[in-house]
Amino acid sequence: MFEFNDMYLFSKVVEHNGISGAAKALGVAASRISRRIRALETSLNAQLIQRSTRHFKVTDLGTKFNEHCVKMIAEAQAAYEKVEEAQEKPSGLVRIYCQTMLAQFVIGPLIPLFMSQNPGVRISIETIERNVTISDNFDLIIRICFIPCDDSSMVIRPLGIFQSALVASPRLFERVRRPTSLEELRQSPTIDYCVTQGQHSWPLIGPDNEEIKFHHDPALIVDDYVVMRQAALQGAGIAPLPLALCLDDIRLGTLEVVLPQFSAPVAELQAVFPSRRGLLPTVRSVIDFLGAHCVGDLEHNQIVQHSGHGRHGATRFWASRQPIDDIVDARSQRSKASGHYEAS
Repeated sequence: MFEFNDMYLFSKVVEHNGISGAAKALGVAASRISRRIRALETSLNAQLIQRSTRHFKVTDLGTKFNEHCVKMIAEAQAAYEKVEEAQEKPSGLVRIYCQTMLAQFVIGPLIPLFMSQNPGVRISIETIERNVTISDNFDLIIRICFIPCDDSSMVIRPLGIFQSALVASPRLFERVRRPTSLEELRQSPTIDYCVTQGQHSWPLIGPDNEEIKFHHDPALIVDDYVVMRQAALQGAGIAPLPLALCLDDIRLGTLEVVLPQFSAPVAELQAVFPSRRGLLPTVRSVIDFLGAHCVGDLEHNQIVQHSGHGRHGATRFWASRQPIDDIVDARSQRSKASGHYEAS
């Protein structure tokens, strides 16, 4: 009979794409993991991994076997967390996935405060840009997306509503004309988030609350909002940035809002977890803390739903009832008066 610990080690080898990566992550000698995987294969009379000095590949059977290993680990963790329900203070490991920008400017600054109040909890945050799901053995995914965002297979806890704006450095307008219309904007250098295919476009809402797809040919394309902000500060072009990322720059005058009469649909910061496993107590404590400390740009009563027309028919989106300049002013005043952390 094989050891369940070997199943855990095998799952980590698959997760870290090799024995060396798993050994480094677990702090275990690679030779020990290699012996245990061979013992597991012997007990199963099956090859789970094809390996050589240069290549590592999980066999088809190994991939199917790992799916059950991951479920076993999740259920074991759930059983462990059940014991925590009888304890007064949360404890254990919480694995979180979120984008780099959210980790640096929204979630990351809050985590040390949470951990100081909950010393029994350990946090693991992954920010590598890739397609992930809760089935990848994360307890919690923090994401930001345009609303409505329907996903009946998941439980979603809203954490705040955030607004983006078109911003640029005054340095840019020392060499190019400051745009006063969308046509003039089209002649300006722009910075956009990376897309793998198709034309670049920004969803905008005009002065008459009409939905506009602004197509453009960006001068810089990058898949990191922090780099986009840095490029905008250097005068490389006009960029659509979340206010959470650039509010301080606007206050200082190093960035300014461009065409404030055109705004972006609002987005919602969400904590996502699977309904089939429920919400473990330690994970709940993290979500409750983030819900209490993440301060968005707008309240729900400050947004309104609109209907537009997309490529596939009618579309729905939510937008602010307030102009961008008013949101910036209100956010600045709230930052001075509130004792809560505000991402900026």
